Amino acid sequence: MRKITLFVVIMLLPLTSVAALAPEYQNERDFEVLVNFARSHGKVMATLKSIDFEKFIVRFDNDCEALFERRVTLRMPGWVGPAAPLEFKSSTCSLDETETEQN
Repeated sequence: MRKITLFVVIMLLPLTSVAALAPEYQNERDFEVLVNFARSHGKVMATLKSIDFEKFIVRFDNDCEALFERRVTLRMPGWVGPAAPLEFKSSTCSLDETETEQN
């Protein structure tokens, strides 16, 4: 009887754990968000300077930055699922190609 109980417990344990997304896949998802943002804004793509993958910043034009952050999600204590997706937060400059800088 003990062997059967032990077997059932061992078989049910994996059902209660949730694995985090592997780093290479999480990085790929984040990178796609940043690159797709640049592609979807003509001004950003035309004047792209760099993508800061550590700080999630897309730099373009003359000292312009598009800032990204993770969406806030409520999770159960101990939950280790994938990180929330990146979302566009703000930009230090206009993203509209037709607007010109006013000095």
